[in-house]
Amino acid sequence: MKKVLVDGHYGTVNLNLNKMISGRDDLEIIWLENKKQVTEQQRVSLLNAADIVILCQSAQTVVETVPLITNRGVKVIDTSNAYRLAPTWAYGMPELGPDQRQKIIASRFTAIPAPIAVGSCALLNPLIRGKIMPPYLPLYINSVVGYSSGGANMIAMYEDAGKPRSYSSARQYALDQTYFQQKEIMHACGISYRPSLNPMIDNYPNGILVTVPLHLRTLQKRLHARQIWDVMARFYEKEPLIQVVDFDDAIESLGGFLDAGGMAGSNRMQIFAFGDNDICLLAARFDNLGKGGAGAVIQNMNLMLGIDEYKGVL
Repeated sequence: MKKVLVDGHYGTVNLNLNKMISGRDDLEIIWLENKKQVTEQQRVSLLNAADIVILCQSAQTVVETVPLITNRGVKVIDTSNAYRLAPTWAYGMPELGPDQRQKIIASRFTAIPAPIAVGSCALLNPLIRGKIMPPYLPLYINSVVGYSSGGANMIAMYEDAGKPRSYSSARQYALDQTYFQQKEIMHACGISYRPSLNPMIDNYPNGILVTVPLHLRTLQKRLHARQIWDVMARFYEKEPLIQVVDFDDAIESLGGFLDAGGMAGSNRMQIFAFGDNDICLLAARFDNLGKGGAGAVIQNMNLMLGIDEYKGVL
């Protein structure tokens, strides 16, 4: 039986992790939510006695914690942004490419991507790898996410009956366009230019929609939107957690609207391609607490421990 230590309770991953992992009969799970539960010496001992440590901490705390794990047999998953750009850490999106799973399996350290980056990479990576979209193309990436993305404090604010009126409508953030996820997307997808991110948080619990509009004349290969869909379908045809929704029936089946919370409660992702010969709108819809959160942690943990990748996820 593999020993898993969950250290900390910071961030959104922890919101769903307990529910997803607690019923596993193949894991011994130790929850260390508060440093006051044990002495520092006891905590260090626990960190070095586990098969894998899942860090649910702020980036600053993660940087302080990782050097304490001196046992090279212990693997580490970080849910913060502390090491997402580190070349010595695996980027925790197994579907990123044919070699990504092996990188995660072989690495002691894996960084879990941010939800916006997960959706952006899912949409952009097949086109960049296929040399259809140049890496220097200026990009506009839009997203709408539920208020759980802000963690426990944000949830409490949105669910307070006395919340400000402004909380009842979508609110755009990252207004100064200096958002860490811009660098993360560049790092993960090999993009040369910093993309414009236009993220919004809205008055519903969880679920995220990431969209990227493309003027097809700007691509390296001039394709129809349906051909872009075909590239996506081929790239993800063997990925059980990613469904590329049929091009011809998508709009009718959706009733003309793509709601951001449509995959809430799932660990899967839906990908859409809409458009014609001039413009293609790409969309990724998933749960920021599932495929964009705890679901991603479980998937990567399984790979790193040599367990069936989809156990507890499918």
